[in-house]
Amino acid sequence: MKILLIEDDSILNETITDYLKLKGNEVIDLENGTEAINVIDKSNFDLYIVDINIPHINGLEIVKYIRNKDIDTPIIMITASMELDSLKSAYKNGCDDYIKKPFYLEELNIRISKLISKSKNKDTLIKISDAVTYDLEYEELSVNGVAKRLRKKEKRLLNLFLNNINKILTTEKIENYVWENEIKDSYPLRQLVNDLRKHFDGGENFIFADRGIGYKFEIKN
Repeated sequence: MKILLIEDDSILNETITDYLKLKGNEVIDLENGTEAINVIDKSNFDLYIVDINIPHINGLEIVKYIRNKDIDTPIIMITASMELDSLKSAYKNGCDDYIKKPFYLEELNIRISKLISKSKNKDTLIKISDAVTYDLEYEELSVNGVAKRLRKKEKRLLNLFLNNINKILTTEKIENYVWENEIKDSYPLRQLVNDLRKHFDGGENFIFADRGIGYKFEIKN
C-alpha cells in the first residue's frame, strides 16, 4: 500500500515508518500540516495516518481536507489521552478509526488490516430503486438495465451522494469535492444537479435541495 503518515514526533514518525516499510508498504512521512496539504494535492494514497496535534494545520483540518478530495480512503488518527474529546470532531470530519498513544506497532497493524479488509469487501452495487442501480467500482449508472454515460463531474457528484445517502451535504462540501479546486463559475452546481437528474429518465426524483444549505440524495428503503 501507499501510506501517508503525518506525525510531528520525529522518533515516533521514524519508528512507524520503518515498521510499515518492513511490512512491504510505501510510506511518505511528514511532520506538519502545511507539507501534508501540498502532498495530498499531488498524490493519491491507500491509507492516511494522521496525528491530531501537528504544527501549522491541525489533524482535524487535515482529515476534513482529505475528505473534500477523497471520500473512500481509510483514515486512522493518532491521539493522546487529553485529545480524546476531539474524536467526535474527527469522526464527523471523516476519520475511520483512532489509536491512542502509547501503542504497540502490532496494534496499529491490526487496525490497518481491519480497515483495508473492510474497504475491499465493500459491496459496490447500490440499488437506488427497482429500476435504478449504480456500481461504485465501475462508476456505472443503469436505468431499466440501460447504462447511462456520465461526465466526470456527474460521476463525482453521484459518488459523493451515494456515499452519503439520506444526508444533507453542504454546497461548499459538494463543490470542493466535485470541482477539485477548479474555477466553477461557468458551470454552477444547480446546473450540474439538474443534468444528473435527467439521467434518471424523468422518473422518481432522488435529489432534493435544502435551500441555503445544500443537497441530499434520498433513498426510501
